Formats: sequence, structure tokens, C-alpha cells
Amino acid sequence: NAKAKSFNVDLLSGKSKDIALHLNPRLNIKAFVRNSFLQESWGEEERNITCFPFSTGMYFEMIIYCDVKEFKVAVNGVHCLEYKHRFKELSSIDTLEIDGDIHLLEVRSW
Repeated sequence: NAKAKSFNVDLLSGKSKDIALHLNPRLNIKAFVRNSFLQESWGEEERNITCFPFSTGMYFEMIIYCDVKEFKVAVNGVHCLEYKHRFKELSSIDTLEIDGDIHLLEVRSW
């Protein structure tokens, strides 16, 4: 989308509505915001990133890997960031929500 400003990728626990991982690339200000929404409250945003991997209108592949301590995110095969788990019940994450200025081609889980 040539006029894209931002989009969201959220991993949620459907039973609690908590957002374990909220990814919000903001193309208009070149920020890659990360956060969690736990017990009806947003935590402190994380924004530090060495390089911003998105531009308007570009095709990309995002991989989110969950290990014991943190989520790891790669864009187009390049590791971008880590996000330490704030939500502890990882096995209850069962929902992916994606919205905003994005054209979704495919979602895979393995």
C-alpha cells in the first residue's frame, strides 16, 4: 500500500483477551513499536531498533519465533528484534489478529 501509515500484528490469549505480543510498525515515523496488553492495561512501549525494515508498498515476510524467554522477529530473513515475555501463559496464546494498512497474502503456522 503506497499510502500505508501503520499496521498491527497481535498474538492473543482468546480466553483472557490479553495481548501477549503487539507489533505495530509505523511507517510514517519509522518506528517498530512492541507492547503487551495485560489485565486491561497497556505496558511500556519498546521502540529500540537498529534499522527499520519496512517501506510503503513493499512486499515482506515476517517470522515470529517464540522461545522460552522471548519472541524473536525477523523480516525478509533478517533478525530485527527480541521481545521478552510479559505474558507468562504462552500455551494459551491461540489467536492472531492483523489489521491496518496491509494486504495479507498468506499466514502459516508450524
